[in-house]
Amino acid sequence: MRVFKVPFDIKREEKIFGGYLSLRQVIYLMLAGASLSIFAIPLPIAIKLIITIPICIFFLLCTFLKIGEQNFDKFFFYAIKYLFRKKNFVYERCSKW
Repeated sequence: MRVFKVPFDIKREEKIFGGYLSLRQVIYLMLAGASLSIFAIPLPIAIKLIITIPICIFFLLCTFLKIGEQNFDKFFFYAIKYLFRKKNFVYERCSKW
């Protein structure tokens, strides 16, 4: 029986929606759109903008930005994990001196 290699790119997500967006990207876009529902709450427009703009920017960054072959959402969560984990600093005296 003949064996054929199947090309498979594990570095890219499968583009499901229109050949342009992956499932992860569509979910983040829906969350960005859902954050616009804050405008339905009866608050002053300045407060709505202060709340909505950072949330939309965060979700849009998670959707489209890549930092060194890594998506922004993974990068952000790894950065938060690094900030809050316990760090052990070990002092070892150098024997050369």
